[in-house]
Amino acid sequence: MVFHRVDGRSSRTCLVSLLRRSGRAIPCLVLILAAALPVWAGRPAAAAEPSQSPGGFQDEVIDAFSYADDAEAQAAWKPSERSQPVRIAETDGARYLEIPLPFAADTQRARSVHDRAIRLDLSAPGVFLLELAVDQPAAAASVSLYFHSGEGWYAGSARVAESRRSVLRFPKSQFRTEGNPAGWDKVDGIRIAFWRGRDLNASARLFSLTSRRHDIALVVPSQKRHGTKPEFRTAEETARRMADFLDALGLDADWLEDDALDEGVLAAHPLIIVPYHPFLDGQTTATLLSAMRRGSKGFFFYQVPGAIYEHLGLGGARYAAQREEGQFAEIRLERSALPDLPQSVRQSSWNITDVRPASQDARVIGWWYDREGKATDRAALTISPRGAFFSHILLSSDAANKQMMLAAVLGYLRPELRAVMLRAAIDRAGKVGHLDGIPALEDWVARHPTADASARQALQEGRDLLAAAEKAPPSQPRLAMVREARDRLTAAYLAAQDSPAVEGRAYWNHSGLGAYPGDWERTAKELKAAGFNMILPNMLWGGLAHYPSDLLPRSSTWEQYGDQIEQCVRACHAHGIEVHVWKVNFNLSTAPKQFVATMREAGRTQVDPDGNPIGWLCPSHPENQRLELESMLEVAKKYPVDGLHFDYIRYPGPNGCYCDGCRRRFQEETGQTVEHWPQDCYSGPLKDSYRRWRCEQITRLVAAVASEAKRLRPEIKISAAVFGDYPACRDSVGQDWVAWIDAGYLDFVCPMDYTNDDSRFVSLVQRQRSLPQRRIPLYPGIGAWQMPSEDRVIGQIVLARELGADGFTIFNLAPDSAVTTLPAVAAGVGRVPALPPHRKATD
Repeated sequence: MVFHRVDGRSSRTCLVSLLRRSGRAIPCLVLILAAALPVWAGRPAAAAEPSQSPGGFQDEVIDAFSYADDAEAQAAWKPSERSQPVRIAETDGARYLEIPLPFAADTQRARSVHDRAIRLDLSAPGVFLLELAVDQPAAAASVSLYFHSGEGWYAGSARVAESRRSVLRFPKSQFRTEGNPAGWDKVDGIRIAFWRGRDLNASARLFSLTSRRHDIALVVPSQKRHGTKPEFRTAEETARRMADFLDALGLDADWLEDDALDEGVLAAHPLIIVPYHPFLDGQTTATLLSAMRRGSKGFFFYQVPGAIYEHLGLGGARYAAQREEGQFAEIRLERSALPDLPQSVRQSSWNITDVRPASQDARVIGWWYDREGKATDRAALTISPRGAFFSHILLSSDAANKQMMLAAVLGYLRPELRAVMLRAAIDRAGKVGHLDGIPALEDWVARHPTADASARQALQEGRDLLAAAEKAPPSQPRLAMVREARDRLTAAYLAAQDSPAVEGRAYWNHSGLGAYPGDWERTAKELKAAGFNMILPNMLWGGLAHYPSDLLPRSSTWEQYGDQIEQCVRACHAHGIEVHVWKVNFNLSTAPKQFVATMREAGRTQVDPDGNPIGWLCPSHPENQRLELESMLEVAKKYPVDGLHFDYIRYPGPNGCYCDGCRRRFQEETGQTVEHWPQDCYSGPLKDSYRRWRCEQITRLVAAVASEAKRLRPEIKISAAVFGDYPACRDSVGQDWVAWIDAGYLDFVCPMDYTNDDSRFVSLVQRQRSLPQRRIPLYPGIGAWQMPSEDRVIGQIVLARELGADGFTIFNLAPDSAVTTLPAVAAGVGRVPALPPHRKATD
């Protein structure tokens, strides 16, 4: 269907009247599409679930793919990168576009690409829907949807999980930019690309490409206007995080950039959220105020102009930076103020904007407390009938309670949202871990009778609570009741897990301080209690060390807390936990400025093809190879660590390195002459040869560390955190980790399979299991910070086990994960102590 409404009607009248109400000219393309609507409406319904946005949602078809014949389709959609032409096919009287995917016939093809030239204003929609079917889903690793604008692209990605007709969602919040796009309102082309998965010949059938608008708006800074400003990336990431929180609540939102903010379009959104916009100017502020004066409610975060505070009924805004770490650690909420408001929310903020009510109808409903539980007399959350204000950006920690806090405020501002969020919460309550509903959970618990007996009791309690929530009257805090039900269902899932006696259970620790700075004993004790047998603490970088190094500058962490390797090893070994010291290789982002300047002056840092400096050491420089090798060996010599762990053992991307030294060393080592530097090696006739040479520079260091470390201490283990998308990482970053395994350099490997898409995770692990000829333990990396809840982390552990992985590695051990993920692992998967298989093989 072209235009959907909550009442189920679909008509060209609705589409055209929508455009007229918006005050915009009606594009000829849209009028043509609307006129053709009766033909499309007779096609089978899309597999997408309808939006539950209370005010409805508005769809506009961008392309129905129902061209008259091959010639018309091929005139619209042009193949590139040696892709095959599209063709038109027909089923049950409905035409669709067919794209060949010959990934078995052409094993060198990275993707199939087709482009269409078209002018569109896509500033208003929040999501794009691509209805399709792929007869061999495994052939396509992913599908990319691109919109060309100016001198760049907006790029979104999704995965095909099944062969039947389905709809892929491309939320605008998840699009990334490539190059310099001119704005969503200036789109002049569409690209659809299917990326190689397995070596299979397949075909993709495209039925429609649609844009969708919603009732909630996220107002964000545009890259075109603000992309070079220091806070832009933080603002963009914060807005994406907000979109994820809304999605978890069953809500969709439109991503509206400030450079194309239309007053009529904005005012059509009953709810406007500004997650963080440090660049609000007078024009954007006036547009926001105009929409709110016409009835829209606003929810703002951290910093806004005074006129918006005044409209909300707030005043006395004061910036407050934390005087000491942990001053702003928790928000305690007035639960009686709003239905479903949680008691507290954990968030470690470093600064805030403290505001107070300036009108009789505004009130503070949340206050900041420090990590010792003491009140700070600083307001965290303030509401009025016109909107709400939270005094910092919303961070990712304590996601479940943050979702409840958001739900309570959104339900207060727009009461009709409560029913939408309740329905979504009920529908998702039984979708825990890797399971898709309560029947699957019941079956899972039944098939694990030897697991913790509490699982059966928690399952029954969860079902009873969910039934009670569905029957409760609207006056009750039904969303909180569903949350409690889901907590019990989650407890059942966590308890009903096997816990093998042989398994690698590792945690990356990025800070190098453990979960509790200054207290490695507590960290080690809690890791042991949760069943972990390894920790990979980040103790050194390309230009920094958290211990008294004789080779690298010593960090402020070392100055404040002392020798972190010594403290970590002592505490962890006392609790039977292995320590594999993690080094961030080559990367100078944490190094002292003087150290970086010295390296750059000596010609030891990387350069991109345009001659711009990159803050990484050049891997081909002999002195850098020596520094990386000796700094890692220094750890093995000074401390009884169990292993050395590589990270960033690669180039930063395809743009590194093109320094003069690389040209000279490439010519000397390969015997090839570079006539046009760096073009010949970057994109010209020597590109493939140069990329192989880059791989050799990285492999040389891995081989040297493995050889020398084992000569010093034969029992030491060598491992690496690597990109999951092999073999693409050989060309993109010079990382040929499968060759390292086959050569015997690694004792175990930790691919960074960071995704909250379980089908993507499964695909990565399956491929990784099949790659090396030499078998070593595989401990897939799980990105816990991307998960909406801890049961999803456990779900990927279960999936990794089912696929034959030898363990798991979780990122990242921090104060928040210590109170969320550690207990989740302890409840089931880590219940029985385990021996890591890399140790079992030698002991």
